[in-house]
Amino acid sequence: MRASNLIAFAALIACSSTSSRQHASFAKLSFDMPEDWAPRESTRRGTATSVWTPADNDRHESLTVIRSQLASVVAQAGSPTLDNLVASVDGGLPGATVARAVPLFTTSGLAGVRTEIDYVPPGQRERYHRVHVVLVDREKASLVNLIYTAKAPAENLEALNLVLATLREGEG
Repeated sequence: MRASNLIAFAALIACSSTSSRQHASFAKLSFDMPEDWAPRESTRRGTATSVWTPADNDRHESLTVIRSQLASVVAQAGSPTLDNLVASVDGGLPGATVARAVPLFTTSGLAGVRTEIDYVPPGQRERYHRVHVVLVDREKASLVNLIYTAKAPAENLEALNLVLATLREGEG
C-alpha cells in the first residue's frame, strides 16, 4: 500500500469511527484517542512517554506515545537509517517476525516509517502483534514513536489510526 493510501485509509477509519473521542495534549503534541482509553505519563532525561490502555482490555491492547529528543542525529539522518534502526530494534524482540518498514506520512505532514511485528513477550506463551511507527518532527530534532501492541489486535487498529489521523505538533 502506498504511503498516500495509508494516510487516506487512516483518516477514513478515524473519521468513520463510531466511538467517542477525547483530545489529548502531551510533550508538545496533540491527538485524539478513543474516549475509554486512559494514559500513564512519565518524563525522563529528554524522553516523554504516555502509555494508553482501554478501560475494558480483553485484547491486552496498549498504545505507547514516546517523544525523544535524545535522538536528533537519527532524526536528521533520514529514511534508510531510520528503517534499519526500527528493524533492528523490533527484530530483537523474542521470536520476532518483522515486516519490512514502509514510509508513512501523517495528515499533518510528519514523515516516518511503519512496521509490524509478531513476537512472544518475555514471560508469555502467546504471540502478540505490534505496529511500530516512528515519525520525525518538523525540525528534525526529535522522534515520535507510536507503538500499538495487542494480544488480539483490533481489526481496524482504531486507536492507532485515530492518533495518526489527528496527531499535531506544537500543542501540549
